[in-house]
Parts: sequence; structure tokens; C-alpha cells
Amino acid sequence: MQQVDVLKIFLASPGDVVRERNYVKEVIDEINRTTAPSKGVRLEVVRSEGNVFPGYHPEGGQAVLNAQIANMEEYALFIGIMWNRVGTPTPRAVSGTIEEFERAVKAWKSKKQPDIWFYFRQAAASFNTDEEIEQRQKVLNFRKTIKPCSFIRDYKTPSNFRDEFRIGISLWLAKLPNKTSKPSIAAANQNKKSLIPATKSQTATTKGNNKKRLTSNSTADNKGKSTSTTLTKKLSSAGFGSTGRTRSINTSGALVMLNNNFFLTQSVETQANQTVVTVHISPTNSEQEAALRNLQPEQSYNKKPIAYAYQDDAAIMQVESVVSQSIKGKTIFILTLSRDPSSQRSNSMEINFNSYSADQIAELRARLLLLNETPSIHEKNNFSQIDSWVEGGYNNAVNIKKNIFPDLWKKLKIPPSKFLSHARLVAVYYLKMSWTVEDILELKLGLIESNVMSVQFRGKRKSPYINQESAVIQFKGNCPLNG
Repeated sequence: MQQVDVLKIFLASPGDVVRERNYVKEVIDEINRTTAPSKGVRLEVVRSEGNVFPGYHPEGGQAVLNAQIANMEEYALFIGIMWNRVGTPTPRAVSGTIEEFERAVKAWKSKKQPDIWFYFRQAAASFNTDEEIEQRQKVLNFRKTIKPCSFIRDYKTPSNFRDEFRIGISLWLAKLPNKTSKPSIAAANQNKKSLIPATKSQTATTKGNNKKRLTSNSTADNKGKSTSTTLTKKLSSAGFGSTGRTRSINTSGALVMLNNNFFLTQSVETQANQTVVTVHISPTNSEQEAALRNLQPEQSYNKKPIAYAYQDDAAIMQVESVVSQSIKGKTIFILTLSRDPSSQRSNSMEINFNSYSADQIAELRARLLLLNETPSIHEKNNFSQIDSWVEGGYNNAVNIKKNIFPDLWKKLKIPPSKFLSHARLVAVYYLKMSWTVEDILELKLGLIESNVMSVQFRGKRKSPYINQESAVIQFKGNCPLNG
């Protein structure tokens, strides 16, 4: 099991930037759902509300807070935010926020931790009292004091802050080394097991390969070092190294599919109703940058529909906007996508045909898509009609005419370990946009040989009736990648 490290973030600010404080928590929750797992970390925001319990200290409330949560050496990142107020003075500093900042600076000088960020809202405001004017002047004085030693960020509105912070925290997280741990013995043994083959011919092939493994693995030289087996050589040449262990995945991680292109995302934000998605991407080369710029709609009334897949979600999307931003020479693209309503349909449009239910036809479609199993239809006179429903009917966004993996294997020409995550995204897109299933419950892909992929699938259908339980399609087998 992968070890997950908790990185604590201290949030300091006066009371006039409540929306920004809430945005910090919102963005961190989003990062924890998307990119943080791929780094083996979880980010935790600590702030006075919710993280401090009542207490007493003769030096005041800030001293209570310091004792409970303000040991700055425990934090990986300090975030300060100000607008027109510095906050309440303490016996040691101009305000509690500034005292927390000074404690962070002291910890950084001692331990080079935490990293320190400060944001200032630069927006018009009216001041009605001398105290408000004095507070504003103290903010300006503090900003002037720290600017020579800091790279500070100014912003105009809370939503501007949210976008600035999302980009900053994504870049910061991207620079962290991946946290990895050794797989458990049980997991390693499980990876060595092949899944149930799909056809008799594949079963015979697998048995033959097993005999070869037993013969070659039993050979060793006089020094006790095992010789390379035939299968190990195949896997090594395919990019698996010398261990010969099966590589399998159950997620595509931070990878996103946009039309025929694949990108690693910095973050993906999906609205609760799943109609609008915001994707942050840092392109790795000029080809990716050109592909992202090309997605920008030429006119607002002529939005481009694109194929979209991320983790277990897929849809036909309209590109609302493409915005690029450069930070220290690194370009970040922010794409806003909305679901194309014309691509939505209902399972109620599916029909039963002869002795085949709509759910059985959907399973035939899934097996064709994932295992390259050609449906065996006995009613020869009705074959063409049943075949059309197996392919996906007459009103789907995509039709399934054949297995998708062999063509993708030839086209991508990437190492097998990377191919699995790309193949999984394409499979999710076709499974959902052909309305084979509504929810992907499990889609595990693995390579058991250099040209054979194992598939384990479980998906839930959409019930055409409110009171009817949804059907679940599940199977496992092997899919040849050489067509």
C-alpha cells in the first residue's frame, strides 16, 4: 500500500478576507481529490476557526493560538492574506497575523520550513473611521516592509485570488518528489496472477506460456543466479524492467483526454451538478501547447465540441474558454468546459430484441469493446438488426464496431506502463458515451505479456424505471493487443 504523507498548511489572515480563506480550503480539497494522490500526499489546512479550542493565557488569546497550532516548524507552507486590516494587536507584534508571519520567518531561517506566501487584495474600499484608515496604513507599511524579501502576489477580487492560488499550489505540489513505498508481498503476489481468459484459444495460449515459464524458471547457474526467462525478456524489452511483474492500474490518475490528445493535469474542478468542468494543464512541449490553443472557440456562439475523459467520467464537452497564464516562464492553460446537451440521451431508448434484453445487449457491447469478443448470434435472419444494437443503437454519441485497444496500441507507440492509463481513459469514454454503463465501478487493466492485456470490468447500468434496480455488468478476461 502506498504511504500517504500529510503536509500541513498554516493559513493566517485578519477578518476582512473570509471569502479568500474559504477559497483556500475549497482549492485544497480539490487538489486532494485530484493531483495530491498521485504524489502520495494529502494537504491539510490549519486555521484558527475549527482548529483551536478555548483556552487561557496571561499574554492573551494569540498566545493560546500559538500554543495550540502555531508551531511553524510543523508546517510545509504558510499562507498569509491581507486587504484593509492587519488585525488585532498582540503584546509581541502589530497584529496576530503579523506575529504568525514572524514566527514562520523564524522557523524558515532555522529549518528552511515552511515556505512562505503572502497575498494582498488591491481593490477599492471606503473608509468611514480613523481606525479603518489606520488599519489600512498598517497594511501598506507591512507590505512595504516584507516586499524586499518576498515575492508577493496582488489580486483584485476573491475569485482572482482563488485562480491565482490554484495555479500556485499546483506548481508547488508538482515540484515535490513523489512519495513511494515498497509494495506488500500480498500485492506483489496478486500482480503475478493472470485473469480468466476470454476464449478457448486464449486459454490454450496461456497454458502454453505457463509451461514455458516453469521450464525456464527452473534453470540457474552455478553461482545461484537465475537465468533470464523468455517471458522476462519479453517484458523487459517492452519497458517493464527485469522483475517480470505484471503491471496493472485501476485509475488514470491525473491524465485527461481531450479529443485525440492526452495531457497531465495540474487540477480538475467539477461543479456539483457535473455540467461545468475547469481543467488546469501545464503543457510539456510545443505540440501540446499548440493543441490547447487550438481548442479556443473562434466565436462565442460557435463553441467546439470535444471528447472528454477524466478518471471515471466522460462526456462530449463544449469549450467555453481557453486562458493561458505564464508564471516564472511556465505556462498554465485554464480550460472551461460545459457538457454538450445534444450528446445526452436516456437508456429508455434501448429495446429488447428477440431473446436478448437491453442489458444483455449492453454486455455483448462491453465484451466487444474490452475483450474483442465477437457476439455469437444464433438468429441469423436477424443478425444485422441485433448487430446494430450491439454496436450502440441509432442515437448514441459513439458506436462500438470493434475492440479499441489494438489500434490504440499501434497509434500511441508509448511504453506499456504509460499505455495502460491512456487505454483506460479511452475505454471509459467509449463505455459511457455508447451508454453501455452509466457508472464505472471497476476497470482494471494489466499487461501479462508484451502483447496481451488483462481486463477486469464492473459497471452499473442506468435503470429505465425509477423503482427498478440498476443492472450491473461484470466480467474479466484477456485482450490481445496485436489485433
